[in-house]
Amino acid sequence: MPIARCGWVMTLALTVAGLATAQEVPRASPAVAAEVPSAAAQAQMLQLLQQQSLYRDRVDWSRLRADLAAATDATRQRALLDAAIRTSSDGHGRWISAQQLRNGAGHAKATQAAMQAAPETSSATKADGGPTTQLGWIAVDTYLNDHTQSRAQINQASTRAAIALQARIRDQDDGRRCGWIVDLRGNRGGNMWPMLLGVGPLLGDARGADPVGMFLSGGQRQPWAYRDGAAWVDNRPVVGSRETAYALRQPGAPVAVLFGARTASSGEALVLAFRGRLAARSFGQPSAGFSTANTTPMLADGSLLLLTRSVSADRTGAGDGHKLQPDVTLPEGEDAAVAARAWLLAQPACKAP
Repeated sequence: MPIARCGWVMTLALTVAGLATAQEVPRASPAVAAEVPSAAAQAQMLQLLQQQSLYRDRVDWSRLRADLAAATDATRQRALLDAAIRTSSDGHGRWISAQQLRNGAGHAKATQAAMQAAPETSSATKADGGPTTQLGWIAVDTYLNDHTQSRAQINQASTRAAIALQARIRDQDDGRRCGWIVDLRGNRGGNMWPMLLGVGPLLGDARGADPVGMFLSGGQRQPWAYRDGAAWVDNRPVVGSRETAYALRQPGAPVAVLFGARTASSGEALVLAFRGRLAARSFGQPSAGFSTANTTPMLADGSLLLLTRSVSADRTGAGDGHKLQPDVTLPEGEDAAVAARAWLLAQPACKAP
């Protein structure tokens, strides 16, 4: 049944094996360096990491448990846990205490408000970019879940963000736009599903169950798709609504994707979603190198583990978890938007009378 008939759709990101809401690239928090999970939460964490983390074979788990048992203070315990998470995730995972979740709620809400804001307050209207008479422009920046909210609130916020992104596309799609720029240079990650759903109308030639990307883990593939106004994974809807089924006037219009060193995690997943699309080309610099995907299990003490479980790949299954290279690499300091516009305006769709 098409998702447009279903109203709100439950986000599956915390419950489906391997499904990711890849968070913003972790940043150090020296002020809470000695904060550690409770004994019950630590036991959960170690079990999850040992059984499910992408690079779990890089850690000697028996030795880690022995070292934790011998640790005499919280600082040592925290250092051991952080090292295990870092090693088993190649730097993408992180433990976030309940207090950190509360402290970060304001930042998360700010990323949500920015994505839902009118284009005048988004990065699309900075001096280095924005729509023109012929070219549409959609900037997709970081979007973080507020994990202090209920699941229903998180789902509703995600859907509102996707609706806002598609509204920006719809408002620009006046029949004069012969090509589009998708700016991911400021996208450091977060919940990928409202991002993917929001740019769905630009994903082009994928139809029906055709994937636009996938997660790879242990020889298994979990494809993601955009159809019927929803983002799907493994043929199950993740998030969607009646208001996220917009179709471009020219569905095959060329798309230029901008990304660079700040593009990370879910931002890199969006880059991959456009790889293999007909009439798409990317411009900029290599990405941050966190093209893997996290799940976000809550632990017994209310803390959260960013658990890196899979590699993000494009619609053909190509992906290695590392830095993504643009089709056109530009020197640092050179505006990728200039090259992107030149390429778009040289395409047949923009040269037609």
